[in-house]
Amino acid sequence: MFAGSESSMDPTAACDHLRHDHRQMEECLDRLFAAVSHPGPELVAQVRSAISSLQRLEAVHFEKEESLFYPKLRPAFPDLLGKMDLQHKDVRELDHLVSDLLSAPPEFPEARWTDELCRSCVELHDRIQHHIVDEEDQLFRLADRDLTPADQGMLVAGFEKIQSRA
Repeated sequence: MFAGSESSMDPTAACDHLRHDHRQMEECLDRLFAAVSHPGPELVAQVRSAISSLQRLEAVHFEKEESLFYPKLRPAFPDLLGKMDLQHKDVRELDHLVSDLLSAPPEFPEARWTDELCRSCVELHDRIQHHIVDEEDQLFRLADRDLTPADQGMLVAGFEKIQSRA
């Protein structure tokens, strides 16, 4: 899907690969938001399904960014990458909070528990969306401009290797 030789590598190939991940995560976020926007008897099952899918996608995506993409760009944009690191940390903390809530849901969820689950899911949705926008509007724009075709090829090959292990 994102393959190509280094000499003819699309100058946006690495970011396009990560954008593709973002679109997949947004599909999970849409499912999550729909579930918590109209909570019903299937709320826990719907949230659990969306969160599980989202966390699988995040794990692979964050590995691509944190092990390859961010280190390649960090020397040129240390402040922006520091911001991206903090956003990843915030997302992980909310993931853990939601997972903790889902780990032992009450047999008959009270309004207070349901409200906490829904609020936490909306906050997770918003933070991930905010991070995606920041990456695509700021970091990807700079990366598309600064990465060489050889850099693009190296990153895409690394991304595909990570993806194949998932």
